[in-house]
Amino acid sequence: MFAGRYLWWMLIAVAIFLFFSMCFDYVTWAIVAMSGCAEIAGSCGPIVITMSGAIKPAGIGLAGAIMVLCTFARLRYLSVNWLWAAVVLVWFSASAAFPGILAGGWTGQLRPEMVLESLPVAFLFVTVFCSYLVIAFEEGKTVPFGQWAWLRAVIWIAAGYGVLAAIAETASFGALPARMLGMPWIASAIAELQPRLAAILDLGTGSMLPAYAVLAVLVAALLASLPPREVARLTAPFMLRGTRH
Repeated sequence: MFAGRYLWWMLIAVAIFLFFSMCFDYVTWAIVAMSGCAEIAGSCGPIVITMSGAIKPAGIGLAGAIMVLCTFARLRYLSVNWLWAAVVLVWFSASAAFPGILAGGWTGQLRPEMVLESLPVAFLFVTVFCSYLVIAFEEGKTVPFGQWAWLRAVIWIAAGYGVLAAIAETASFGALPARMLGMPWIASAIAELQPRLAAILDLGTGSMLPAYAVLAVLVAALLASLPPREVARLTAPFMLRGTRH
């Protein structure tokens, strides 16, 4: 998937998320108003449940699925190591609940301190990584993640830390693989591992500062993997020649 197309579909996914999280309740209200169900006591319940309990979550899930699939397609197009797909999947899974929390800001139920308290480090890692994939590597001789082995090692170490941090801070991380594989012991094993893993990753500080420091290292390493002319391009309009195909 070309960089321009990747950016396009990611923006489409964001638009879908914003529609279902902020505007879909108005659609529900309009359907209820036009149906005339309010004239019969209790008849609006099934409509509201279907719209808000089934269609709205499905729309938000569709936005997430588009982001994941497009990122996989972009990684495949760039012919990078397939392990990056697993890394991205962990980050997306660990940060899946956060956009729903942000949607609460539209109703006035979200306070800035709630954002900081609920902000998963995986969301920051995946945001940085997806932003890096937007760069049009295919238009020049730039190699994703750089040409130096030591720089690639730094990126991998930082990304590995991000994966472990995502697993450690996501309480329900083991629930999905446990259900998919039909092995409940996976969820309990991960739950037992998480406190010890978190204690190791935070270096005994009891805070997320080490994770933010590693995130800064990842950002610096990704920028260092780009030639100066590519860094300059980041400030220019993105739709470059050839990215429309």
